[in-house]
Amino acid sequence: MRLAEGRQEQPSAAIFDSPTLQSSPESGHRAGYDGVKRRKGSKIHLAVDTLGHLLTQLVTPADEQDRAQVDKLAAGVQEVTDQHVEVAFVGQGGLHQ
Repeated sequence: MRLAEGRQEQPSAAIFDSPTLQSSPESGHRAGYDGVKRRKGSKIHLAVDTLGHLLTQLVTPADEQDRAQVDKLAAGVQEVTDQHVEVAFVGQGGLHQ
């Protein structure tokens, strides 16, 4: 897909984000409370390339710290891109929506 967009096959940059999804009754003990977003549920920690293509993701309870997931996301990005990503764009909190 990247080649069709006129880009290199592997990205050199990634964007990290972490939306919080509202819990459902099925979430049970997996849900946590995100005090910043005032929502009980799960966080999806995402890494995408600059075209928006998903590189890797992690799912945690919403009360997990975003900063604690950066190393895991970075390792996942480097694994799927054969170590090509040189820079990642993140919010002030480590990952922030």
